[in-house]
Amino acid sequence: MTRLYEHFQDFVRDIILVFDADTGKIVDANPAAAAAYGYSHDELLARTVFDLRSDASDVLDQMKVADHTGILFETVHKRRDGSTFPVEVSSRGDFVGGQRLLLSIVRDITDRKRLEHEREQLLATTQAALGIRDEFLWVASHELRTPLAVMSLQLQQVRRMIDRGGEGLRLRGEVTTALKQVERLDVLIEGLLDSARLARGKLLLELEEVDLARLVSDVVARIDSKGTPINVSVPAIHGHWDGTRIARMLTSLITNALKYGPNEPVQIVATETAGRVEISVHDKGIGLSADDLDRVFEKFERAVPTMHYGGLGLGLFIARQIVVAHGGHIEVESTPGQGATFRVSLPLRCCER
Repeated sequence: MTRLYEHFQDFVRDIILVFDADTGKIVDANPAAAAAYGYSHDELLARTVFDLRSDASDVLDQMKVADHTGILFETVHKRRDGSTFPVEVSSRGDFVGGQRLLLSIVRDITDRKRLEHEREQLLATTQAALGIRDEFLWVASHELRTPLAVMSLQLQQVRRMIDRGGEGLRLRGEVTTALKQVERLDVLIEGLLDSARLARGKLLLELEEVDLARLVSDVVARIDSKGTPINVSVPAIHGHWDGTRIARMLTSLITNALKYGPNEPVQIVATETAGRVEISVHDKGIGLSADDLDRVFEKFERAVPTMHYGGLGLGLFIARQIVVAHGGHIEVESTPGQGATFRVSLPLRCCER
């Protein structure tokens, strides 16, 4: 007995039980054990370890395993009044006077279990809140698109009237500027919709034959680069993709390059090799640190403060999801202060098995 107590003397604040490994009879216990179970010391010595377990079905197996190397497990113990409490038990066997004894250090983990339960509830609440947020994004996006579509049609009609009536280029230029803002709003709203679709697992692809060179040209033409040169080197490459999604992916990469590298040329290059197309978008902007290379593709994540650069933090997240949905992959190479290069690899024939 002395050897066992000496080995565990640092744990005397916890419950200590010593019992016969063959019969389970308690042969010794410390005062903490008596207080925890509601028995006197003598009453504990008249009981077995089975009397303290809420479910004693596996006690014998644990007693056999708990040799000199020890065993650690969680279970539920019961008090004299029938109430129960969760415990963590560390048991170790030893021979004393030819008798095989087990010494168990028993720790009440009621508080730990309560915290774990509270953490699980908090996680469930957080997930529910995220679901509500995604639902809000979905509804809000649809609500915003209706007046936006009407405004776009009205502005287009005004521009046609100006063209027919010769009202002058100034008013036409203002309408054209307004239409560009409508297109920008449409991109932002579609980003919110795509985020909600992804949360619901509903990003469905509408596949078609796509002329990549024409698609890139159309995307660049719609983007307001504010005078920043966009150099395009895309040969005649045809793929079987969702053209609208690929255009959105390219728009995100190009606008990202323009945002973080204003007034510096943006280079777009595409090459075809081994049944795949490799697309790169290179800028000479502020660049990314090594810690941010993966993080920028996460939802609502940003590598720079929002106050300095606008946006919803969804563009690159959605771009990656679109690429992955097409069976491709995207990565970024960057050095702080020396720009960034986003590389996209797509199969020419998406989703064919």
